[in-house]
Amino acid sequence: MTVKQLELINFRNYSKQTIAFGEGINILYGQNAQGKTNILEALYISATGKSHRTNNYRDLIRHDTKGFEVNLIATIAERDNTIAVKYIFDMGKYAEINGVKREKLSDILGTLNMIFFSPETLEVIKGSPAVRRRFIDILLCQTNRQYLHILKRYNLLIKNKSIALKNDKNGKFSDTISVWNDQISIYGGKIAYYRMKAINELNLYMKREIKSITGNIEDSNMEYKTYCSIDESAEQDYFISKLLDKLKKGQEKEKRIGQCLYGPHRDDFEILLNNMNSRQYCSQGQQRTLALSLIIAELFYVENIKGEKPVLLLDDVMSELDQSRQEYLLKGLIDVQTIITTTDELSYHNVKNRDIQKFYIENGIIISKVDLN
Repeated sequence: MTVKQLELINFRNYSKQTIAFGEGINILYGQNAQGKTNILEALYISATGKSHRTNNYRDLIRHDTKGFEVNLIATIAERDNTIAVKYIFDMGKYAEINGVKREKLSDILGTLNMIFFSPETLEVIKGSPAVRRRFIDILLCQTNRQYLHILKRYNLLIKNKSIALKNDKNGKFSDTISVWNDQISIYGGKIAYYRMKAINELNLYMKREIKSITGNIEDSNMEYKTYCSIDESAEQDYFISKLLDKLKKGQEKEKRIGQCLYGPHRDDFEILLNNMNSRQYCSQGQQRTLALSLIIAELFYVENIKGEKPVLLLDDVMSELDQSRQEYLLKGLIDVQTIITTTDELSYHNVKNRDIQKFYIENGIIISKVDLN
């Protein structure tokens, strides 16, 4: 899958601009605060319906305008597809896929797969459990439409149960909470099952990449942490029954504390390097290596499920990697459309045997450059 063309209308600092991407490496370069990351943000919104920088679509509207449009043409399974995301102030947002209007932006998920790698990706390695849950959820939502429905339903149940627990002073919600727990165990058990399967597969790819990057010196491992012990051969019913048992045994404690204590909303997965927790014992260089190997593992994971390599978005990450890791990443991106932001185009003169297109970005204007060397 590849992105052929992106049109931005009143998006961030862009009035109306169109960019036609090449199938190989695309370099967006220019000074800071000129709009390079805004292009990656628009691409990511076209793939997920969400910005990686804000939850408020109003922030995306160009100053003194009332709405924006992001229009994209992509080749998926050798066919051209159109994706449009539109927002009008006070009227709301919607998407169009191949000209058909969709009221739910989540309908975009799975149409076009993109992987976003930025300096913030390091937070998956060293940040909070919430960051890692979001990482695995986005990956699963892009590759498994059933997972999106399950996750939405589970989150709504947890939200309602949390409100009931905080207001259940006289036990008036006890019967309702018991009914909710039956549903929470079903949806939560399925979430745990899908997360386990995804993390196990990512782990295999990541182990291979770490060994390759470090010359077999270092080894990584990903360990899923949820509400029960992990049986890698178990099916969904195992996780459903374990969660229901946990909820029944912990019901009084949840009422006493007034919180939902059990379920995949408290999940985490540890990333270990040489059997040590990467958050606590790894250097910054080792954490960057883990992040790099995780992104490449994502590429293989998506390709295995979708049958095509996803589009890779790299936002100012080359400055975070030393020369050897830069070269390893670029060598690994064979047949992967890659869109890179950087302040310095000269960093990529040594990239050979790849289709490379360069675009100079200045104050919301996109200028295609021809390399005469």
